[in-house]
Amino acid sequence: MRPQTQKIARFGLLTALALVLGLMDRAIPVSALLGGVLPGIKLGLANTVLLYAVYLMDWKSCVALMLTKVVLSGLIFGSLSAILFSLAGGVLSLIVMLLIRKKPERGAAAVILLTSAAEIWLLSKNRHPQGQVLAVVILIGIAFIAGIVILVLTVKGTVTPVMGTSLAGAVSHNVGQIVMACAVMNNTMLLISYLPALIGIGAAVGCLTGIVTDRVLTAMKLMKNEK
Repeated sequence: MRPQTQKIARFGLLTALALVLGLMDRAIPVSALLGGVLPGIKLGLANTVLLYAVYLMDWKSCVALMLTKVVLSGLIFGSLSAILFSLAGGVLSLIVMLLIRKKPERGAAAVILLTSAAEIWLLSKNRHPQGQVLAVVILIGIAFIAGIVILVLTVKGTVTPVMGTSLAGAVSHNVGQIVMACAVMNNTMLLISYLPALIGIGAAVGCLTGIVTDRVLTAMKLMKNEK
């Protein structure tokens, strides 16, 4: 197969895979499983495709893949507003991942700073958190610890760079979406108060996405070596 033909075939396959994973995302009731604490939250399974592309494709192909995924997903599953929010998150996430893919420890460090700031802000507003607020506080705390663990393991070379990149990309995606929401909606303070929870869930999802992508890339290397 010619290189150009192979590139087009890979692009089409990844686009189709992203759409299928996006459909699976919508079918898994993550928000309900969390007791309705974070409405609209998804696992972000489709982001594994973009993370894969960041490490195995050139930046132009990554941008094209992200735009195609956002537009097609919005037209098939969502609406114009869904396209705008996904585009904002996708653009910021992709920029961050492309910038730090060779220095993923920076991504983990940034997530540590964001989660610690979110935790401090949330606790300053709720000195004795209960119910949903307590659940968010715990979630952000777990994300903070995950960031530290990934940073240490990345620096030591125990885990692959994918983990740090995935962590930063997932958090950036949620930040991008909340920025877009602030731009198009009037209740800015409500959206800003929602940001700490989005940072926490973004870090948690980033860990999951990183693990999945890391396993896929490792398996591909093994298959290539066997040939």
